Amino acid sequence: MNAKKRPDGIKIRISGLSNGLHDYHFSAEPSEIGLEPNFATPVEIDVVLDKSTRQVYLKASLSTSGKFICDRCTDEFELALATKYNVFYLYDEGSAGSIPPEEVQVITPDTVHLELSEDVRQFVLLSVPLKLLCREECKGLCPRCGANWNTAHCNCKQDASDSPWQSLEKLLKN
Repeated sequence: MNAKKRPDGIKIRISGLSNGLHDYHFSAEPSEIGLEPNFATPVEIDVVLDKSTRQVYLKASLSTSGKFICDRCTDEFELALATKYNVFYLYDEGSAGSIPPEEVQVITPDTVHLELSEDVRQFVLLSVPLKLLCREECKGLCPRCGANWNTAHCNCKQDASDSPWQSLEKLLKN
């Protein structure tokens, strides 16, 4: 397995590469691939490349972590991220067949390198959940005083009449 750390991006030289399976490992600082400063640890990338005369098939596994703000309690927390993706690099677009279009990139026979930095950046960003929670059972904040219900108990009185659904509940009773 080749282990590489490159400041000029994540590239695999395919020109002159023999047919068959090839394993690579890369470690990139988040800033090197255009990730925001909230990504805390290097992005670890494991790649298996299967090269043939008609195509190059790439399977990549990514892992890193980032610091995010919880959507419920607004505390900062660290979240480990991991994802995988596949890409078929084809020399002829007509040979795509039944391969999903989002997994196909057409390259020319004289392509020297596969540049992975932008794909890695995009797949890391896609692995960030839409709802960011410090933990699944996060209780959030008191809507009256703003106390974090995970760490403190407030004395605010919770009336049923304070429900944001109050108008709809009246309609259901009628």
